[in-house]
Amino acid sequence: MGEITRRAFIIKGSTTAGVLVGGLTLGGGLLSPSKALSGKVEFPESRCASEKMPIKKKILVAYASFCGSTGGVAEAVGQGLCAGGGQVDIRLMKNVNELLSYDAVVLGSSVRRASWLPEAIEFVKENQGNLTRMPVAYFLTCLALVKDTEESRRLAGTYMDPVLRAAPAIHPVDLGLFAGVLDYSKMNLFYRMIMQSKMQEKGVPEGDFRNWKAIRAWAAGLCSPDALVPISRSKVGPNAVG
Repeated sequence: MGEITRRAFIIKGSTTAGVLVGGLTLGGGLLSPSKALSGKVEFPESRCASEKMPIKKKILVAYASFCGSTGGVAEAVGQGLCAGGGQVDIRLMKNVNELLSYDAVVLGSSVRRASWLPEAIEFVKENQGNLTRMPVAYFLTCLALVKDTEESRRLAGTYMDPVLRAAPAIHPVDLGLFAGVLDYSKMNLFYRMIMQSKMQEKGVPEGDFRNWKAIRAWAAGLCSPDALVPISRSKVGPNAVG
């Protein structure tokens, strides 16, 4: 099989910062994420298409999120791909029903307990066979990068290790590390109190740390002019994470 170059889909990875880190225990058990949230959380889904190109590459941007802010990152990535000539669906991973109609896939998740969310890891495991047939990019959001240093970027990169172990046949062409949001209003009172104590200890303030310029720049580089023509399945091959 021929090799897909980085230019065919993904840009040089950009790095910033992100969402919730770490799981919380209550009576020795993990506090259920669904019970930890307030009623204000939304998980956006949308569709967009470029009007510039007669032949559009169909791309899926699928994400998993704890408090919803990773959905905003996914939408920004999708809009960047549309601006580059793509036809893009932005979906929660749990709402994705099929993959083979897409020419490329971007998968992202917020981080909890130093890893993608469990449902995101399960998604790549279950769909590993189909995902090896097309270019795939990964991204994550994590608060470990609030202080953007070489050390923090290396740490954030290790959060992808569980994903790579779970689906070793998938060779993502690049990885984006992006800022997210720490928003206590999205959490119920009890969970908010625990998180405030945890984040104060780590020196992480409440706020929106997403760098939209960096996110859009990463997305813009995913599609080069050559990549806007749908890729033949027979020509798809592995490439290394950048």
